[in-house]
Amino acid sequence: MTCRLLGCVGLLAMAGLAEAEGPRVPGKADLVPEFQKLGLTPRVQGARDTCSLFAITGLAGFEYARSTPPPHARLSEEFLIWAAHEAAGHKVEDSPWRGDQAMFYEAVHGLNALGICAEELMRYETAGDAARKPSAAAMANAKARSARWRVHWIRRWDVKRPLGDTELLAIKEALAGGHPVACGLRWPTSPSGHELLEVPLPGKVYDGHSIVFAGYEDDPKRNGGGVFVFRDWKGPLWGNQGYGVMSYAYARAYANDALWLQLGPPDSEAPVERFEAESMAVLGLGRCETTPQDMGRWGRPLWSQGKQLFCRAQDSGYVELGLGIRKAGRYRLGVQATAAPDFGIVRALLDGKPVGQDFDLYSGRLSPSGALELGTFDLAAGPHRLRVAVVGRNTVSAGFYFGLDAVDLLAAP
Repeated sequence: MTCRLLGCVGLLAMAGLAEAEGPRVPGKADLVPEFQKLGLTPRVQGARDTCSLFAITGLAGFEYARSTPPPHARLSEEFLIWAAHEAAGHKVEDSPWRGDQAMFYEAVHGLNALGICAEELMRYETAGDAARKPSAAAMANAKARSARWRVHWIRRWDVKRPLGDTELLAIKEALAGGHPVACGLRWPTSPSGHELLEVPLPGKVYDGHSIVFAGYEDDPKRNGGGVFVFRDWKGPLWGNQGYGVMSYAYARAYANDALWLQLGPPDSEAPVERFEAESMAVLGLGRCETTPQDMGRWGRPLWSQGKQLFCRAQDSGYVELGLGIRKAGRYRLGVQATAAPDFGIVRALLDGKPVGQDFDLYSGRLSPSGALELGTFDLAAGPHRLRVAVVGRNTVSAGFYFGLDAVDLLAAP
């Protein structure tokens, strides 16, 4: 099965990594018992091209079930298939999207924009149908699960470099913190069994497949220093009750993208106020040119108002935008940006002070970055200055550009 549009590495020196990073994660984490306790047995994907939607539904189902009292309603992969395409503005006549597939960034956009309903209201079908739509009852049920999902990107889609030490550690940190991780990988052309322990040559894998990591165990005797436990979509009779194992070496060689989800209160990801970046006053520029840009070529609905402020920056370039706060208060501050093959690493400054972390906006394909969390602040009414500055670039990025979609004020917890 070809499941998504999506080099060999040696032994991972886990001891050296642990010494460099410190004891940040335990040597083992296992979410499989919790999946089982919640009644979330691995599902059967069948012949449809839906593995990325199964992976995101798997994350959402776990996070939602653990936060609600039993009985736990399973969530609908079929609804998310529709929501991802609807929210991205795919048309039946658009040949790249005649199938069911969607990238992770499209799936999580659909999840926040339209939510996801209980499975009983829109059951998974054996064959795809571009004209299939949810019922009014399914739409209403899904709405309660929209605008609640904070997306934590560990790695945006990239096939140019292997999974790095920091990224592998971030997967383990998420799992140790109780959060399963969706991962898209290049997959063996002829998989045998449920153990992916060796690293096949590049000619023996295809692009690609999406699974969910549900645990890991460090073991210096295993290829790469340990193994991940993963959920696949062949049902509970496959592998070890629906689970397989993958060496760290395989994940490092062939992982394309990875993320985990955090469920917040109702409407926690719906902005109290949104400022469209292309309409904000430019207060300052350095080594940077700015242009409003229509995003029609890349899926207009994925960007707020279908536009962004394209920043043609050089190294150390910056743009400073005016941010007018109408009502004083305590807010979460976030930026909706763009990632692309020639984009840089950026840092935000609010009224001259660095906020948040540095954000690597490199991706192997142009796509929305998702929300970049800058932190929670007590903001006075009146003018403020938000600077976004280039502080470097990924080793495989072709440039230092960046794109800004919108600046969001969100309710603080």
